[in-house]
Amino acid sequence: MKKFSQINEAKVFTPDPSIIKKYAARIIPLYITGDLVVKDAKLIDEWLEMYKSNQIHKNANIVCDLEIMAIKNIFDNPLTINGYTQLVTDVDNKCPRLERFLRPYITTKF
Repeated sequence: MKKFSQINEAKVFTPDPSIIKKYAARIIPLYITGDLVVKDAKLIDEWLEMYKSNQIHKNANIVCDLEIMAIKNIFDNPLTINGYTQLVTDVDNKCPRLERFLRPYITTKF
């Protein structure tokens, strides 16, 4: 007797949210100031709501869509194992990609 018609052995990869948040925190101010365009302004409101002083501890392990979008400006996909490994390596190397990404914004502002 056949017990299962289909076996799905796919593994689910969950990246460490602290790495994503650390990297995205440098890019998100550009969305807030309007230097980078957000299609849905609701994403900025959600991010600001998550980072109110009384909400930070509740959302420590939650990565929001705006943070994912911020990292996707630089990386292909931070939620795959390869993209995440690349992200961790970049953070360990003091974020050279992030510095290259931010350089045009920093030089025009200061």
